[in-house]
Amino acid sequence: MFGLIIAVILFNSVAFITVKRLTKSQMVHMWIFTIVFQLLVDLYLGLKYQGYWYFNKGVEWSDLPALTLLGPPTILLFLNSFPFDTSFLKRLFYILLWSLLILIYESFSLLPEPWGYFRYGWWELAYSALSYPFLLISILSYYKWICRMEKIS
Repeated sequence: MFGLIIAVILFNSVAFITVKRLTKSQMVHMWIFTIVFQLLVDLYLGLKYQGYWYFNKGVEWSDLPALTLLGPPTILLFLNSFPFDTSFLKRLFYILLWSLLILIYESFSLLPEPWGYFRYGWWELAYSALSYPFLLISILSYYKWICRMEKIS
């Protein structure tokens, strides 16, 4: 639990201090989208198929900080410094770099308690390595759609 508390405080502090590119509306959109997206993925991979879980199997109140306060600030940081107006290779490198950073964090979250809080069933770090680029691209696509909607209205 200590690792989760430290990460929540650190990630949120850094995000709210450094994120300047996104409007408040975009931040709220991305925060909610990230939570909903994570809950949907966790509902099936975590609960139904028991691929992974937080702390213990099943739904617990202690899961809420990991579900609501950890992913969203990370996504805000990812979007804040995303190189939108650069070459495809630079954008791809950026997505792969962030995937690697998230993988490193995930490996720390697998440490035994009190530092770790994430547990694998049949899931493996390699599956995360394959899925993170696609998840980040999905989030990036949603962000671009939100930006287009704001310009229209």
